[in-house]
Amino acid sequence: MRREIGAGPDLDVLSSEWCAEDGIEDRIIHRIEELPNLEQVDADSIEWVVDGMIAVGAVHLITGDAGAGKSTILSSLAYAVSRGDEFLGRTTSRRPVLLLDAENPRAAVCERFRRLRIQSHSDFRVWGQWVGEDPPAAGGAIVLDWVARCEPKPVVIIDSLIAFHPGAENDSSETRRYLVQYRKLAAAGATLILLHHIGKSETSRDYRGSSDIKASIDIGYKLTNLGDGSRLSLLELRPFKQRFSVVPVLHLRYDEGRFAVEQRELVKTVTERLCELLQLNPGVTSKDFEKLAATQGLGRNRAREFLTKGVEHRSIVFEPGGNNRRFHYWRGPDARALGEGHE
Repeated sequence: MRREIGAGPDLDVLSSEWCAEDGIEDRIIHRIEELPNLEQVDADSIEWVVDGMIAVGAVHLITGDAGAGKSTILSSLAYAVSRGDEFLGRTTSRRPVLLLDAENPRAAVCERFRRLRIQSHSDFRVWGQWVGEDPPAAGGAIVLDWVARCEPKPVVIIDSLIAFHPGAENDSSETRRYLVQYRKLAAAGATLILLHHIGKSETSRDYRGSSDIKASIDIGYKLTNLGDGSRLSLLELRPFKQRFSVVPVLHLRYDEGRFAVEQRELVKTVTERLCELLQLNPGVTSKDFEKLAATQGLGRNRAREFLTKGVEHRSIVFEPGGNNRRFHYWRGPDARALGEGHE
């Protein structure tokens, strides 16, 4: 244990003892006074794997509901990066890619790659359970060794976060320890992209689990399928966490294995947006629905009117609960009747 410091000449002796004890002699900075000013430290500008979307050496999270197209769009992005091709009209920095997949069977991955016209190659490797050995943790020695040997530094994709998580995703301590490995890889120069799911509650609409998930990443996107849910067609990619400035909301069109930015402006009526909001939050109470509408800039009064008219037109049904609460559900089929005279 370190002894108490007293005033007098013993301070220099103690300082020497501490330096030896802490290994300070091996450090770059030996004294606080030697710290350079921030402006004196060499700092490169932000580099991008995909211009304005995926930053070099950063930890990214792509979230979405089941069937939103997360694995599909990340496979397409990964293949483009491995070849140095443009992705969504944006330049890429060609580099090796490793996809660690503990979520999907081989048949599903092969079907996806056929749709996307993807063929794995020396700079695009996929490790799934079908190789005969479970894919390793991203922070495992075999991955760290590969990252150290790669130049330029690679992109590592995790499908999915929860499939590799050894603990409970809602436990902040376990989640924080688990996510440290990704920060270690990023410090080694790798770019990390983690796929994750969203929840059903108001507090988990962007991602599911502990708040340490969001705190541990640099950039987070939520992918939403705006189509009928049975197939991919029109998608929305919206950033919800960004330590660097990234592209704003992107609307994407998926057709015959290709992604493209939807050039036409998506003009939706307030009622159509309220319909989508209710569909994304089944069983919501009137009070909570009004709060959600307010956060989307749709207005509390309009949300209240929407629910009332929906019940009258039988496009919305509700289940009674305690304390006079009503749990609302959308049953459709569309929003036109509710929007008459209001748009």
